[in-house]
Amino acid sequence: MSSFLRPLAYRYRWIYDTVTAVSALSVGGVKTLRALGLEALQPQLQPGAAVLDLCCGSGEAAAPWLAAGFAVTGLDVSPRALQLAKARHPTLQRVEGLAEDPPLRSESFSAIQLSVALHEFPRVERAMVLRSALRLLQPGGWLVVVDLHPAGPWLRLPQQIFCELFETDTASAMLEDDLPAQLRALGFTSVKQELLAGQALQLITAMRPIQPEQS
Repeated sequence: MSSFLRPLAYRYRWIYDTVTAVSALSVGGVKTLRALGLEALQPQLQPGAAVLDLCCGSGEAAAPWLAAGFAVTGLDVSPRALQLAKARHPTLQRVEGLAEDPPLRSESFSAIQLSVALHEFPRVERAMVLRSALRLLQPGGWLVVVDLHPAGPWLRLPQQIFCELFETDTASAMLEDDLPAQLRALGFTSVKQELLAGQALQLITAMRPIQPEQS
């Protein structure tokens, strides 16, 4: 369930943008928040590598990757969001589809980003999204996830209020779970977690294992 404010925030862009701006203050602003995935993975990638932004929305978190010269595909289930992405970021390759079962070829991407989107999925669907990411990554490719994490004492109450007003039960469920452990259980390796914004945000990088050569 969610409060009445959540659909309003998605219907009226200024509400969504205001909520995003306030939420991003703890990491240095919206621009910094949207660039976290790029900053985490850019040293691991070849210039111009193929990158997938899962649940790309209107493409704002894909924009730093495009500016850095990567070949970026954005996938989203919402045609309206993809129309906005086309208008704002014409070089973004857009695909309409479910993140749980993307209509994309396996092992197509050097990197995949999930930027503040994974908490929107119930537990079962969340696991499906992560399995899809594993399938779509090339061996040795990287996943980066930026999303909610249980806040430390200073931000615990603001986080609880924010979730009550603008999030659903799926966000509360994710705050109860150990996402790095889930990634390891699904088959990712080199899983690293960094806590930001008074521990209210987690940045996780994980690699699809390089498959051994067949003898």
